[in-house]
Amino acid sequence: MPNITLLLITTKNNRVKNLKQSVIKGIAWRSTVDISNLILQIVFTAILARLLTPADFGLVVMALLFIRFVKMMTQIGFGTAIIQSQDITQAQISAIFLIQICIACFISLFCYLAAPLAANFFNQSKLIDLIHILTWIVLINSFAFPQIILQKNMQFGGTSILEMLSMIIGNIIGIIMAFKGYGIWSLVFRQMTQAIIFTSGIWIIAKWIPVKPQFTGMKKLFNFGLYMLGSKIFHYFSQNLAAIIIGKFIGVEMLGYFNIAYNLAIVPAQKIQSILTTVLTPTFSQIQNNITNLKNTFFISLFTLGIIFIPLMLGLAAISNNLVLIIYGEQWQQAGLFLTFLAFVGLLKGMEHLLLSIILATGGASTGFRITVIETLASFPLLILGIYFFNVIGLIIAYIIASLISFILTIIAAQNTVADKKLFITATSRTFIIASIMFAITFGYSILIVSNILQTICIQILLGAIIYITLRIKFLTQEERILVKKMPLGNKFI
Repeated sequence: MPNITLLLITTKNNRVKNLKQSVIKGIAWRSTVDISNLILQIVFTAILARLLTPADFGLVVMALLFIRFVKMMTQIGFGTAIIQSQDITQAQISAIFLIQICIACFISLFCYLAAPLAANFFNQSKLIDLIHILTWIVLINSFAFPQIILQKNMQFGGTSILEMLSMIIGNIIGIIMAFKGYGIWSLVFRQMTQAIIFTSGIWIIAKWIPVKPQFTGMKKLFNFGLYMLGSKIFHYFSQNLAAIIIGKFIGVEMLGYFNIAYNLAIVPAQKIQSILTTVLTPTFSQIQNNITNLKNTFFISLFTLGIIFIPLMLGLAAISNNLVLIIYGEQWQQAGLFLTFLAFVGLLKGMEHLLLSIILATGGASTGFRITVIETLASFPLLILGIYFFNVIGLIIAYIIASLISFILTIIAAQNTVADKKLFITATSRTFIIASIMFAITFGYSILIVSNILQTICIQILLGAIIYITLRIKFLTQEERILVKKMPLGNKFI
């Protein structure tokens, strides 16, 4: 009997070790790919931005806003249900695949027929032809179903490489078409090419073959999926309402400027969400019953993210105008103003994703859903009033206010989770204050000192780094100093 007990303990330890190794390996792949994709996407978009007009980008964004909403209706949450379920069978997975394909076919057809409605809503007749082509991305993406199997088995390597490869090829084709004078269609076929390559490749990588479908015993999966669908609907509007209103009431060019700034400011926060969800949610889940460990781990996570992410986003806000001019050219100057404001939204969203990780990991899915609902319901009147009284600047300020409401509610909920109502302030207040000083000085420099753009932005970055690092080290608490020393290169600064 002791030998059997020892064997069981050894087996359990090996499983935990293998799981930990799989998680670390998966995080490494996702982090590398997400960061690489972000950098490459900025480079490719910068090239296309110099070949196309803001109106071209704005029209494609309008079409994608409509298609993404329709596509969201096909994502009932089956993927998450498959990943989480420990007793789902291959027959049931095949049944879900069949259901998802049928839904995608119906939605794609509906999207094709409803193209005139989207064109009428945005008052842009050109949208009809764009949507007629882009709508089939919904159907193409639904056939990329085997990626769910790979995610469930924590096999991220092949998927990550394929994702990057399809993005690179799609962008190269888009750039070639732009050089050839295809205009807006270069952006359309960039999207189509990326979807086709990824969907085709994922079947080769996964080597998954559907079996005879079994539709019994799937009620629980459906219930879970429908709850996830409700969350996604509100999340869609909370993320895209500002773009919809700009497209509806201001026009395609302004939407093009907004989209460029959005991709620079908000997308990095979304990448952080992906990494944090992968790393911290399971970590918090394992220690949720030990409030002391949970609180300590949460504090370390907040401090570590904040000390890097907060100055980066405020620094982005400070150099935004010059950065846009250097990367995208003078015709995109208006995007610099958007980026100044949206960097603050990106800061709030990035920190909020960490706060949500601990809420969700401790069983607070309904709390996260309620916060998203409140943000969405608050956003609509604020954005409408903002654009009515103060045009686009009013809308952006209203966007910041709505994001701030969601941010504060998330802070309160997260702090209640760890039973400490001052934890967020304790972990981030010094960083916020010092990064704000850095922002004021570097932003002021670009306004007061008129010189070459490249020279100005280099001085801003150098000045900002010196100010932030010097002051942050000087005002580290003893506990913070210990944490910094454990960070990569931390000993080099202290």
